[in-house]
Amino acid sequence: MRTPKDYFSEHMINLGHTSIKSNERNLNQLAIKLNRGLLGLRKGSFTGSLAEKLGDFSHLLGPGELSTELFGSKKGEKLKLKIPEFGPKIIIDYSLWCYHTKEERNLLTKQMEYTLTAIRDYLWDKNLVFASTPPEIQQWAKGREFFGEILTEKFEGDAIVLDPNAEDVIKNFSPKTNYLIGGIVDKSNRMRTTSLGYDLPRASLRLEGKSSNVSNRINHLVKAICRNLTGERLSEVTPRSRS
Repeated sequence: MRTPKDYFSEHMINLGHTSIKSNERNLNQLAIKLNRGLLGLRKGSFTGSLAEKLGDFSHLLGPGELSTELFGSKKGEKLKLKIPEFGPKIIIDYSLWCYHTKEERNLLTKQMEYTLTAIRDYLWDKNLVFASTPPEIQQWAKGREFFGEILTEKFEGDAIVLDPNAEDVIKNFSPKTNYLIGGIVDKSNRMRTTSLGYDLPRASLRLEGKSSNVSNRINHLVKAICRNLTGERLSEVTPRSRS
């Protein structure tokens, strides 16, 4: 499955460039910001260390001895980079937000910070959908320049609900299938994904045959989905529960 960094590196190779330096954490996040016009290309003489290599294209970071003529900068020339929509939708449903305590809401919001980072590290915002979104999450998303879809109602469409109690087991995540995760942080084991109200197929992730071995943190699950979709073995990226 092609991601923003694939489209960006291919575009740059076609323009005759084989490297770029930036202050972004990885090539995918750089590609997203260039696509959205948040950064541009500044020409000059720059040096750095190899942080990532994709085919014949290199991303440099920090100090180093490798040289490049391009730097991803807010003052640079905007790049006409088109990235088509790709891959599945990963839906986070907040129907049970009202049942969360203040502490649980804070923990859930913190997990969403990590979730957004994971999405931008591997895919991009358009692969992430918020459903039954409360005003607090809408405001949070606006402050993070989130450009995925935000629904105030339930998600309408086909998807598989990730449910630790489901009998069906996910062997691999598919770029042609949407996945729905409950926006739940439950400190007292009182909420279930079945309470979200979706009449959709359900499946679980398992380690050593048990779903209880798998972390239920939203950001852990989303990162595992992203890594599996971009080529890593699910058995190697499934997050283990700490309990």
